[in-house]
Amino acid sequence: METPGTSFISIDFWNTIVNAHTNGEKRAKRRIEALHKLAESFGKNISATDVKQAHAHASARFDEIWLGQARTPNSYELVGFTLESLKLSVSAQQQRELAFVYEESLLDGPPELAPGVLEAVEKLAAHYKLGIISDTMFSPGRVLKAFLDDKGLGRHFSAFAFSDEVGVSKPHPKMFEKILTETGSSTQGSWHIGDIQQTDIKGAQGFGIKGILYTGVSDFHKKDTTADLICESWEQVCDAVINP
Repeated sequence: METPGTSFISIDFWNTIVNAHTNGEKRAKRRIEALHKLAESFGKNISATDVKQAHAHASARFDEIWLGQARTPNSYELVGFTLESLKLSVSAQQQRELAFVYEESLLDGPPELAPGVLEAVEKLAAHYKLGIISDTMFSPGRVLKAFLDDKGLGRHFSAFAFSDEVGVSKPHPKMFEKILTETGSSTQGSWHIGDIQQTDIKGAQGFGIKGILYTGVSDFHKKDTTADLICESWEQVCDAVINP
C-alpha cells in the first residue's frame, strides 16, 4: 500500500457516507418512547400530533441557527426546543437524560452506508490523509465516531471535525482548518466531498480546496452547484481523485 501524501480528502457524513433516510423510523421510535415516558412522569399525555409538531419546531429552530449563524445547536438544546413546544418544564438533569437517549438512538437505528463507500474509503486512504467534516444534529460526534468504528471505516480517518465539538458548522473555515492541521496536509491537491452546495461546496472552495458534490444519495443541489466535480457514485470519486 502506498504511503498517503500531503494532500487530504475530507468527507461529509450524512447523505455522503450514509443514507440519512434509512432506518429513521427506528431512531424516531426510540426518541418518542423516551419523550412519552418523561411526559407521563409529569402526568401529561402527548399525542402523535403533539410530538410531530414539537419535532418540527425543533427542526425549524435548528435550521434557523445552522444556516443563519453557522452553528449547530447540540442535542441538549434541540431537546429543549422540543420540550418548549410541548410545554413541558423539566429539570436540567432530566433534559440531559432525554438528550442522551436522542443521541444514542442512531445506534438503535443505524443508517445504511452509501453504495460502495466502504471500498472507496479504503482506496482513498492509500493516497490521501482522510478526515470527516460533519454538521451534527441529534447525533453528536462521539456517536458518529462509534458508528464509523462499528462499520470498519473509522480506522481510515486521522482527523474529525464535528460541529458540536468545533463550535461552528460548515461552511465556517474552522471546520476545514481542523482537518488540515490534524492531518499535517496542505490545501494543494486536497478535496472535500459532500452533498450540500451551501455548506460542503461553498465551505471547501472558500477554504481554497476543491469540492466534489456527491449525488449518489441526494441530488437536490445538482442544478445549482459550483462544485469542481459532480460524482454520482463512489467509484466515480475514486476515478477522479486517484487517477485524474
